[in-house]
Amino acid sequence: MTFLSLALIAVIALAGPLLALPARWHLPVMLGELLAGIAIGRSGLALVDPADPTFTLLANIGFALMMFVAGTHVPVRDPHIRGALGKGSRRAMVAAAAAVVIGTGIGLLFGTGHAPYTSCCWPPRRPPWCFQSSIPCASAGQMSSL
Repeated sequence: MTFLSLALIAVIALAGPLLALPARWHLPVMLGELLAGIAIGRSGLALVDPADPTFTLLANIGFALMMFVAGTHVPVRDPHIRGALGKGSRRAMVAAAAAVVIGTGIGLLFGTGHAPYTSCCWPPRRPPWCFQSSIPCASAGQMSSL
């Protein structure tokens, strides 16, 4: 990474606080930094190389700091937040279980082999809906050893 790239990143990092200066806009600092990153990144002017290891390190540090700042704004001592913790945890578990069931179903339906312990080769006879007919299957004995 060149000095010019680092200087550009330092200048762009100031965009967040500068956009947050007008109080009537009510914009968080993070929004300005994200918009500036989009502008100089691959989606915008492509002024920085995302594959550069120094840039990757800076991006990881920036992401960690953004998560830290977001975590500091959560009022965990608020009684309303504490009361909703159980309900939110149940909803998260239901969403995770639904994602597993739907993902496994899609893996089985399209025969990608990404469903746990399944593929179009198991059972030994291919189902009629298996789209991977060109992939050779192992014998039933080999599959049962998995």
